[in-house]
Amino acid sequence: MKSLQKYLLLLLILAAFAWRVQGVTNQSLWRDEIDAIYFALRDLPATLGMFVQMAQNGPLYFLTLRLWFYVAGATPFALRYLSVVAGTVAIPLTWLVARRILRGNVAAVDESPRTRWLALGAVLLLAINPYQLWYGQEGKMYTLITALALLAHWFWLKGISGTGWRPWLGYFVTVSLALYSHLLMIILIPLHMVWFLLAWSQSRRQWRGYLVALAGLTLPYLPFVWWQWGMLTSAEKLTGFTFVPLTEIFRTLLWNHSYGLLPPAPWLRLTPIFFLGLVGLLLGADVLAARVGAAAGKDGGAESFPFSHRQEDLATRLRPWQRYSLILAWLFFPIIAIYLLSLRQPVYTDRYVIWIAPAAMLVLVLGLCALYQNAGLLGKPLTALFLLYLVIFWLYVGWEQKTTTLKYDLRSAVTYVAQKRDPATLLILQIPHMEYAYRYYTSDFSPSLWTESDAHLGKWVGGLWTNGGEADEQANAIVAQEMEELTAGHTELWLLSSEVEMWDNRHLMDGWLNAHAEVMESADFHGAQVRHYILNQ
Repeated sequence: MKSLQKYLLLLLILAAFAWRVQGVTNQSLWRDEIDAIYFALRDLPATLGMFVQMAQNGPLYFLTLRLWFYVAGATPFALRYLSVVAGTVAIPLTWLVARRILRGNVAAVDESPRTRWLALGAVLLLAINPYQLWYGQEGKMYTLITALALLAHWFWLKGISGTGWRPWLGYFVTVSLALYSHLLMIILIPLHMVWFLLAWSQSRRQWRGYLVALAGLTLPYLPFVWWQWGMLTSAEKLTGFTFVPLTEIFRTLLWNHSYGLLPPAPWLRLTPIFFLGLVGLLLGADVLAARVGAAAGKDGGAESFPFSHRQEDLATRLRPWQRYSLILAWLFFPIIAIYLLSLRQPVYTDRYVIWIAPAAMLVLVLGLCALYQNAGLLGKPLTALFLLYLVIFWLYVGWEQKTTTLKYDLRSAVTYVAQKRDPATLLILQIPHMEYAYRYYTSDFSPSLWTESDAHLGKWVGGLWTNGGEADEQANAIVAQEMEELTAGHTELWLLSSEVEMWDNRHLMDGWLNAHAEVMESADFHGAQVRHYILNQ
């Protein structure tokens, strides 16, 4: 049986890799991905400076990208391939962490076949989950922090099992890497403190090792004290995010982890997923208790063991409610923590807590198992039906994500302009941040692409900022003056626009161009627009 499960695990790892790498460049890079390339390949001192600058996020990820780009080139495939690999690595790590939580004891001899099947179910769901697929095909650090969170969990669980000092050293290193891969991975530290209390029957014996690991983490944490102190004590909004109520946080996370990044679907399609999740939440502890009872020895006690008779094992084994509480804390604590932080400075966006996904998959698997155990004669067919629906539905949603243009198509827009425009002709980029997308998509994708892109960009200016709050009449007067200055000496210009509302939500610059120029050609792409104007004389 163990051999079969190992082969199935290997098959799932390979399938997860193939599912992520297939179509990885279908979508254009979006603004955040272009930023990742910029941070990775700009002057090295500027990127290294992120380690000591307030609220700079992900310096270690960008340094990793830099090294990778010098090996593989800075192509879109190379950028996203690291996310593919990290998302695939999360699969076997989920297997390791899930087994260790579900069995509640470090000793492998105490593991029942059902534990391994439950862990394998969580692996299957994580491998095909459309939300994980999306970020497994995006050039950012989100699958990396998922893998690091899982590795930190595994080291922590090994540490409290009393296997020596090495797990705590691994825990210290892994959490440190996570902190410098994403700022909000600091939430790992209080989460594991909660775990320490929940797992007291095992963890209390290893408090010294854990305390040393926490003491060691104060060193990499020191810069965060400076960053967070300035952010949390400022009366001014510094983050660029808007505050999201807790109910909306739960709604978006529930939706995204169930349906990925596709436009909203009818609720009916998601009802089986929500049902399984609810059953898992309500009956998950009972499932774990039943598992222990089924694995009990001939004495029949729920806490007896078929393979070990040591009283020490009986005293240190985690009870079903403890194991279930570890899963729930993993799932909900990061959400509550990021909400509480947002009460002071808004920091929430759903991808920042992407690493709760394996816990959500465990809840779904517990829901399937509860259905199997409690539905009588219908248990087996109902469980098979729900699992089949979940697999088919998520694979379908994943395929739709791959084949539907969802990210703003900067690639096509830049290519269109670059093929038709003389670099000496004025180019207005609205928003001005699109400079980096234009430089990137007109480059040779070499590691020196930023320093060699001036010739392709040519004569250009950033679009006007009009979101300062002036009345329409005053704002139009300012726009007229600034546009006359920008276009002085030019008879034609190109305008490349995307996310215009961030800079000019009343489209005042477009209004001036429509009044003072004639559109010679235009093209519209998903989330991006191109206009070629001849200015009135």
